[in-house]
Amino acid sequence: MEQQAITARCILDILGAPKEHIEKALKDHVEKLKKEGLNVVIEKYEPAQPQDKLFTTFAELQIEFKSAQELLDFCFDSLPSSVEIISPERITLEMQNLTALLNDFQAKLHHADMMLKGIQAQKEVLDRNAINIFHNFIKFACLTKPHSIDELSNLLGVQPKELMPFAEHLVRKGIIKKEGDKYTHG
Repeated sequence: MEQQAITARCILDILGAPKEHIEKALKDHVEKLKKEGLNVVIEKYEPAQPQDKLFTTFAELQIEFKSAQELLDFCFDSLPSSVEIISPERITLEMQNLTALLNDFQAKLHHADMMLKGIQAQKEVLDRNAINIFHNFIKFACLTKPHSIDELSNLLGVQPKELMPFAEHLVRKGIIKKEGDKYTHG
């Protein structure tokens, strides 16, 4: 079973800071791909440009892939923003090769999905813990003496508008009290 070679033009882009770091990181990534056996025929790098408070740059690569599987692996590992197949004009895959390609694709999608769900679960735990810690800071501040929302804001480093829902939640729960414009220990 002979695998059909595929030549493609791919765009890899990166966003970050500082400027020199992202330019070097992109070049290092392309060098890593070449060391891993990818046949990068042409590489063209664009200088990093400012984008908001960060920088963005990209490389246009022409790569000769040994097979559709190698192209798929590259796409999953490097996440190019664009892939344009230059040649061949037609790709012929035997059914077992297409099946293997699709199963590998599905396995990678399932792995990415599991990773994303794991990260989401960790984020939810961290969010809950952060809210609990924040509530504890408010309760502790109110134990020492009554504070207005502006005083709590200065003490905790959070804008009054953003702090108000947390303080009001603690009032509704009976954990702290609001007397006039001051929050105090419940």
